Amino acid sequence: MLETLEALQAKIDESFSILDHPPKPFVPLIKGPDGKSMLDVLIIGGGMNGLAAAFALRRLGVLNIRQFDAKPAGFAGPWRNYARMQFLRSGKKQSGPSLDQALLTPQAWWQASRPNLDWEAFEYFGREDWAEYLEWYAKVTRADVEYETTVSEIVPKDEYVAIKTLDSKGAPSRTYARQVVLATGREGLAKPRIPEAFQTLWKDSRVCHSSKFFDFSSVTGQDVAVVGLAASAFDNAAVLAESGANVTIIGRAREVPRMNKMKHTVTSGFAEGFPLLADHYKLKWLRHITASRIAPPKHTVKRVSKLGVNIVTHTKIIEVCNAGEQLVLMSDNFSMNVDKVILATGFTVDLFANAAIAGFVDEIQLWRDKMPPETWVSSDEEWAAFPYLSQGFGFQTKETKKSPALGRVRCFNHGAQLSLGNLANDIPHTSFGAERLAKSIVADLFVEDRDYHFQTLQEYNELELDGKEWPGGI
Repeated sequence: MLETLEALQAKIDESFSILDHPPKPFVPLIKGPDGKSMLDVLIIGGGMNGLAAAFALRRLGVLNIRQFDAKPAGFAGPWRNYARMQFLRSGKKQSGPSLDQALLTPQAWWQASRPNLDWEAFEYFGREDWAEYLEWYAKVTRADVEYETTVSEIVPKDEYVAIKTLDSKGAPSRTYARQVVLATGREGLAKPRIPEAFQTLWKDSRVCHSSKFFDFSSVTGQDVAVVGLAASAFDNAAVLAESGANVTIIGRAREVPRMNKMKHTVTSGFAEGFPLLADHYKLKWLRHITASRIAPPKHTVKRVSKLGVNIVTHTKIIEVCNAGEQLVLMSDNFSMNVDKVILATGFTVDLFANAAIAGFVDEIQLWRDKMPPETWVSSDEEWAAFPYLSQGFGFQTKETKKSPALGRVRCFNHGAQLSLGNLANDIPHTSFGAERLAKSIVADLFVEDRDYHFQTLQEYNELELDGKEWPGGI
């Protein structure tokens, strides 16, 4: 297996050489307020989007970059943290963060690393397989992620962004960059969505959101409720049942959703065209998709169906009471005693959840600031809280007269969904998003450095002809 992977990496290196990757950098070194050369780009996040963004930038000659992730090596992104699915929700043929490089696709890696297994014998990558693929991708694309580095403060200025970080021991340092990319995942600018009935119990050890650590070994023989009907609810129910718990899934919908309309958007047209739609069209599209609800994957439901899990639909929990060591979950037509509750209720976008941007979060233009009040209906409350981004993922200011410094910070995470679609949200459109982001940064850096580039153009004196090409000279 090792020799086969080594052979693939050799082919990748050869292809990079043919493509002249990475090309000669074109961005001049600019001194920061500390007198040292600033970074061209700082990428916050070492998961799939962060890795793809770094590779896309290097392909375009932006090499003066650094990349931070708060987690230890191997634990960037959700895959080995709170993700509990057995298999991914996207099919195996997705090209992921390969940026149209066939040798970087998940399929190329899988076939090289597992030569004795049949590619046609399965439909979905396993979660651990995907985490392993991303580690390999980071290696072959020459990613240089600085792990266990937490960004505690981001301060955009007219000419740069100041970033304060803490290392694994809590020691602070200051970094200056011309552009910052927030490749911080689904929860990067969000907080767990907590149903009203559980608000006062949020810190109770018996209640846990699906994005948090949970000791599944502690549930053997216990009664556990999972709130939600989406994929993560079924993922958690499966792990709980396999750990020996008596599990009940509870959801508000009349039935488990049967369709995933988001699959219909996995096209190049949607990836490139959705960002260009008028605002009311963007809202119309995503309203429709979310109102239709997203079905859990068939393979996940089949997994749960064999584990004796109960499902209660059309039920909204309106009150939770203590009953000794247990909790009583009550609705208008249902009640049950449980030992623990897992809230598989997703995330809600909330820019205030990211402490690092607290210094300028009030200046960020939101969708509610851009569209008139009569546009919104009650179900739009969460959409209205999304940031209203530029075509290159940049934050924008509420007041147009203010400095455009906020645009130096790029929201390359779930917070971009309403403005730009799924370009920073899911596996199928990762490459589209990374390329759009990188091209926007490259363009902005060039325009900003236009005087430098014009001067170098004027000074350019490499002769194409030396006069001896023509008989007798020219």
